[in-house]
Amino acid sequence: MTEEMNTNQAGEGADGEAGEMDAGAVLEADLRKLQEERNALFEQLARVQADFRNAQKRLEGEKMTAIQFANGKLITALLPVIDNFERGIGVDPSKADAASVLKGLEIVHDQLIAALRQQHVEEIAPEPGMAFDPNQHQALMQQADDRYKELAVTQLLQKGYSLHGRVLRPAQVAVNA
Repeated sequence: MTEEMNTNQAGEGADGEAGEMDAGAVLEADLRKLQEERNALFEQLARVQADFRNAQKRLEGEKMTAIQFANGKLITALLPVIDNFERGIGVDPSKADAASVLKGLEIVHDQLIAALRQQHVEEIAPEPGMAFDPNQHQALMQQADDRYKELAVTQLLQKGYSLHGRVLRPAQVAVNA
């Protein structure tokens, strides 16, 4: 019986070592698999970062192009106004009277204002008596005027303009003292 026990113990010892070797091989295989997954994720991350950088560069280029040509629509709308000014300048002064020249200037002015409105440019032209708005008006002088109890515009000195609601130039006005 002692021999059997020694044989079994010897057999178990061999199986134990084989089990340890199998466990070591499994751990090594798992480690290799995890390393391969890690390497694949690093490669994927590098590709995504490169794609992001390329997209960022492309967007910056598109933005620069958009900035360069942003005024193209406005300029195109103003070209007919320039053409009409040139036609007016080309008129023989000896054959044109002041009234027709003035009428031509009014037509070109109206054409210019219409072209600006198409580009969402609006005039800021407060009427006398309107409340003074420091966001849209610039007070250049004060005038004594008892008609208005609160701070109000008494005179428009120069029109202002806004683009999409943002003031480009405030209207210059006189206000009551």
